[in-house]
Amino acid sequence: MLQTLKRGTVAGAVAGGVYGLFVWLVLNPFTAALEHAGHGHAHDHGGAEPVVSELTTAVVSAGGGVLWGILLGAGFGVAYFLFEPALPGEDLKGYVLAGAGFLTVSVGPWTVLPPAVPGAEALLATELRIAIYGAMMAVGAVVAVASVLAYGRVSSRRGRPAGLVAAAVPLAALAAVAVLAPSFVGGGEVGAELAVAYRWTVVFGQAGLWALIATTFARLEGGPDATITTSSTTAYPAD
Repeated sequence: MLQTLKRGTVAGAVAGGVYGLFVWLVLNPFTAALEHAGHGHAHDHGGAEPVVSELTTAVVSAGGGVLWGILLGAGFGVAYFLFEPALPGEDLKGYVLAGAGFLTVSVGPWTVLPPAVPGAEALLATELRIAIYGAMMAVGAVVAVASVLAYGRVSSRRGRPAGLVAAAVPLAALAAVAVLAPSFVGGGEVGAELAVAYRWTVVFGQAGLWALIATTFARLEGGPDATITTSSTTAYPAD
């Protein structure tokens, strides 16, 4: 377990570094632009202080992105050690696990509480939002497990295409929740198109982070064959 934890942590650090750059170069400027669009009077403050403040905020948020990647990578390593035998896909097991993590940590909660857009007003108290977020993380985990189990059972009997269709059923149910769930975010001064673009930018960043963790995790051991080699060595030790 210690070895997979180390691999996951290193993979998370690498992916987190890339994600930190994404936050710095893409997400932070987008956020600042939306904030200025919603509060045009923010440009009226002269002097160097706003520049220093924005730079400090950018550095802190980018560093937070790196730490977030390390945290996810460590959790990925532990989860891979625990659940690797049950994951389908042979050489794609890491990506299946990354998809399950993305569903659990991000997609599940976002079906009810989408990424907050600068300038939008939250209609729920912070404590309630946290409770809903945690509950939807559990829902996302259940959907991920149900999708993996459905694929495994159906594909073993009727082939991979049927298995993929079965795996998509829980995902479609989660998508239906996103469509039917009421909005818990009030309208801000940012246009609807910009709000949608901002949310998809956040989604893209998180999806890319998980994909980079899975890719780096596999490459750290020379690819997916390392798992097979390790298992063979354990099962048949040298005399």
